[in-house]
Amino acid sequence: MASLARQVSPAIPGPQIAFLRFATGVPVTLVALLVARVEIRPRRWGWLAARGVFGGLAVLLYFTSIEKIGVGVATLINYTAPVWSLVFSWILLHERPKSRVAWALLATMTGVALVATGREQAIRMGGWELVAIASAAVSGLAVTSVRATRRPSGDGPPSEGNWTVFASFTMVGSLVTLPAIMPPLGGWVAPSGLQWLLLAMCGLFSVAAQLLMTSALREITATGIGVVQQVTVVLALLSGLLFFRETLTLRAALGCVITVGGVVSMVLSDR
Repeated sequence: MASLARQVSPAIPGPQIAFLRFATGVPVTLVALLVARVEIRPRRWGWLAARGVFGGLAVLLYFTSIEKIGVGVATLINYTAPVWSLVFSWILLHERPKSRVAWALLATMTGVALVATGREQAIRMGGWELVAIASAAVSGLAVTSVRATRRPSGDGPPSEGNWTVFASFTMVGSLVTLPAIMPPLGGWVAPSGLQWLLLAMCGLFSVAAQLLMTSALREITATGIGVVQQVTVVLALLSGLLFFRETLTLRAALGCVITVGGVVSMVLSDR
């Protein structure tokens, strides 16, 4: 998804990509509701609203940072979100992380840092990098909200279904990102035929990713899913090697190995 966004970002503004990402999920939700007869029955309204608002802001800031500082650095900074998820889940959901998961998180973050500093262009902190950090913080809140909607409750409302959480993310996210493509905050850029195809693929990949993540968050904690998502940074790096002619230094390669090792360690500790 991030690689496709990078492909079109020189011509299409980041906020517009973010809006179209959410807009793709609207017809998918309607088809699932009308054809597949999935159940969409909201119960935990506060957490569902939080998931949509924070998720929409996170995506908006993420795609904007991809446009401004590139997919590698933007993805790296955005996927420090597990640090924020750990804090918010501890505070809001009282999910004290296992010590082994904390060590796995430390390993993955170390690996990500090596990948970043092993690039030809080092990170230079500036205004757009701060936007990427904000996207990570808000994303941490969004993931915590998903976990809150999905975990079982003994005496409260039943947990939300997968499609209910996705529908709230899609609908509310579309509303959150819409002002960014309208005057005075922004404007619409007409995509070409190929750009429409890439944008549609970006949206469909995001739909699949969100549904898989929501399913996983019923079984493992927000911190756990956050550690697993760190592998996205490595995948973004590999896509740069394959499709954008970026280089991989020995330091970055070591970071990839450490990141994958952290993910495997987390999976084994959560069994």
